[in-house]
Amino acid sequence: MNIFILDKDPVIAAQMQCDKHVVKMIVESAQMLSTVHRYLDGSEFISYSKNGRKIKRWCHWTDTVPPIHLYKSVMINHPCTIWSWRSLDNYIWHCEHALALCAEYTHRYGKRHKTQQILEWCSINYPYNLYHKGLTEFAQAMPDEYKDPDPVKAYRAYYLGEKAAFAKWTKRNTPEWYLTNDKTMVQSA
Repeated sequence: MNIFILDKDPVIAAQMQCDKHVVKMIVESAQMLSTVHRYLDGSEFISYSKNGRKIKRWCHWTDTVPPIHLYKSVMINHPCTIWSWRSLDNYIWHCEHALALCAEYTHRYGKRHKTQQILEWCSINYPYNLYHKGLTEFAQAMPDEYKDPDPVKAYRAYYLGEKAAFAKWTKRNTPEWYLTNDKTMVQSA
């Protein structure tokens, strides 16, 4: 689970993601944004996993109102999920980024991602218990060796160091900072 901050602009950050992440991060973003809604505006209850372990869950009014059903809460204490509920501005940035990933998915693959409907709902139905506090410092969910005061620099270095084995771009130019593998190009745009 992550939000790859490859640029501070949510659309550019989405366009810079490799093919695998364009597919995968749409679902992860929907899971995090669904978790924000459930955690802030839902009702907590205790459930049990298939193996009998107690699990905290949150029900939300959308559970009974088709056609939108949010994803179940996941990784509620993950740094990126926490970042998404720290401020309405963070939540909005995440929604814009997730919808840009959906647009990127359509651009690269010529079809609509099934999760886009949930993200469209999230982008016009903000959590009731979330307030404007300005955009806060982005979470950095990565090994410490890549972390940097500049989150863009950190995520670009993380991409170069950990994602090269599978990173490719379809119908999109490979980002210049990735092609050059130049540490000076890793700086924020």
